[in-house]
Amino acid sequence: MCTTDTDKGSCWCAETVMPADLLARVPAQETNKACICRDCVLEFHREKTSRRPAPRIRPGDFYFESGFAVFTAAYLLRRGYCCGSGCRHCPYQRRARSA
Repeated sequence: MCTTDTDKGSCWCAETVMPADLLARVPAQETNKACICRDCVLEFHREKTSRRPAPRIRPGDFYFESGFAVFTAAYLLRRGYCCGSGCRHCPYQRRARSA
């Protein structure tokens, strides 16, 4: 997005729901002017979820492929954030890649 081109396309954040608690950290004079980077959103989710346990894994939340456990999108959505590991069914990564 940091180019001199006039048409830069849409930003990754246009496809992401920003947490209200994170938006509240932006100073009032910077609202709708300052950007929140993807790393800051991920760090916010890590901080928030580090205080609570991961959701209980239920039957159907994962399957095995080539000796690896692969989590389903349903489980990852219940977990509530992207861990940044490039999970195959990560609903958060897909949004970021489409921008």
